Amino acid sequence: MCIKDLIIDYKEGMTINEPCIVRGIPIDVYHKMPALSNSGLKILLDCPAKYYYKYLSGEYEPKEAPHFKIGKACHCYILEGQETFEKIYWHNPYSELKKDDLVKLLMDKFGYDISIKKYLLSDLMQLVLENEGIEPKEIHLNKNELNQVVGVAKAIKGNKHANAAFSQKGESELSIFWKDEETGLWLKCRPDFLPYDCKFVPDYKTCASVNPETFYKDFLNYGYHVQASMYKTGIKAVTGIDVDSFFFVAQEKEPPFITQVYVPDMGLIEHGNKAVRNALKVYLECQESGVWGAYSDRVIEMTLQDRPDEISNYFDKNLGLIYAPHYIDNILMKYEVA
Repeated sequence: MCIKDLIIDYKEGMTINEPCIVRGIPIDVYHKMPALSNSGLKILLDCPAKYYYKYLSGEYEPKEAPHFKIGKACHCYILEGQETFEKIYWHNPYSELKKDDLVKLLMDKFGYDISIKKYLLSDLMQLVLENEGIEPKEIHLNKNELNQVVGVAKAIKGNKHANAAFSQKGESELSIFWKDEETGLWLKCRPDFLPYDCKFVPDYKTCASVNPETFYKDFLNYGYHVQASMYKTGIKAVTGIDVDSFFFVAQEKEPPFITQVYVPDMGLIEHGNKAVRNALKVYLECQESGVWGAYSDRVIEMTLQDRPDEISNYFDKNLGLIYAPHYIDNILMKYEVA
């Protein structure tokens, strides 16, 4: 089955009333659409108060961390192609020139006279760009950033598994909406790339390291098993197709941009399924009570005691007690041994 005919185009102001796959929703609009996302569910599981602040309070103002800029640029180049990338991103080859350098360039190359020395640096730069026929785009990349993005794309093509993943017939940045049958809550996800047959669905991650042990820790710490569960469930709900494999194309951010493909097994995804159910339960409880709690409403005691076998987490909310993590002896010894 090909899902191409199921995809609908976004129209400004549209509301979601039935399960669907939508093309072209601006990312800021997607984030505001009233449905629970993978990211939102993971915040709920950590701290409902943080979820309320970010998604419901109306007080949250998103701020993009500088390192996200490169990650987004890499996503765009790899998943949407060079043509789309060049409509959004650009590099000014003269960005590092000082005022005197720009004056000299304008005089020598374009015949301006010395009077332009009174111009501001920004005005001189604008004259250079206009004379060179360079049109600024939405996001500027410096030379190192551009080289990094191009290097990343080459490394993807050089990895046969990663290249095959993104060479499938499909589309990037489609938005999927569906209603959870058990709770009636609306859910959403936005796969990096969705093949039209929905069989082998990749997700692209930029990482500090793709070393297997390091990535496994990242996988757990960032809740990638929850993401895998959400995406597989959403695709099934809208298309009726069981995804054969939801996998991760992980790539390091620094040269030589080592790329590694990781596939979570069904055991890990089942843990993701349980986490999703738990998060939806937490959401409904908070919604009903009107209380979006923090970690605890009591003073928390820290103890050297080992965690009892019957307790699944180190933090016991009922007792207001956090048990010692298994690695505590190694940490404390660092302070005690000269």
